[in-house]
Amino acid sequence: MNKLFKKIVLSNKLLTFFAISINKIYLKRKYKLRFDKNVFIGFSVIPEGRNYFSDNSSITGSFIGYGSYLGAGTKISKTRIGRYSSIGPNVKCVFGKHPTDTFVSTHPVFFSINRQMGFSYTDIQLFDEYEPNRDKDDKYSILIGNDVWVGANVTIMDGVSIGDGAIIASNSLVNKDIDPYSIVGGLPAKIIKKRFSEEKIKFLQELKWWDKPESWISSNAALFVDIELLLRKYKNE
Repeated sequence: MNKLFKKIVLSNKLLTFFAISINKIYLKRKYKLRFDKNVFIGFSVIPEGRNYFSDNSSITGSFIGYGSYLGAGTKISKTRIGRYSSIGPNVKCVFGKHPTDTFVSTHPVFFSINRQMGFSYTDIQLFDEYEPNRDKDDKYSILIGNDVWVGANVTIMDGVSIGDGAIIASNSLVNKDIDPYSIVGGLPAKIIKKRFSEEKIKFLQELKWWDKPESWISSNAALFVDIELLLRKYKNE
């Protein structure tokens, strides 16, 4: 959808409703998506296929990898989600920051030219209020890896990268990068433990099972109940 046409459609509620409905039908058929009630999916969202969007969830300006899903009430934006990731209910992304030292005030009228309040006391941007994009294509400012489980009511801050295989405990605030296969939780989230030994983590990171053909995953699914089984079969490959 070109920018002019998109602008025209979004300026009219009825056109927006029909465009969103048609887009969802198209995506559902092409990528085998599943939608529950009151799901909003933006026109710039790129689904990889077999994705599920639960009640009242929304996703805009994002990429969502094969088999990944969003729980009820989850709001995702400007995020790249890997394959087979489980994003629980009421997860949200938070964008923007305020200065916490040196500046007398934290209010944006003193540092921002974006005029959030309709006015500003500065003609130049004095503070970087948004984190830079983290992906190689410069599109997404939040990265969620493959096989990540994000629990209910988690808040993810702008500029954060969550590594493959990580688990984020419910009600956590993620304000810094999370290493692969780490279990974290808290306000802010801190590491609780690693899911596996360093040897097993290295094996999984090299195997990258989520990048295998679905036929490979399906034929090896029975081994996923115990990492030792998978390790025993593929550790020398």
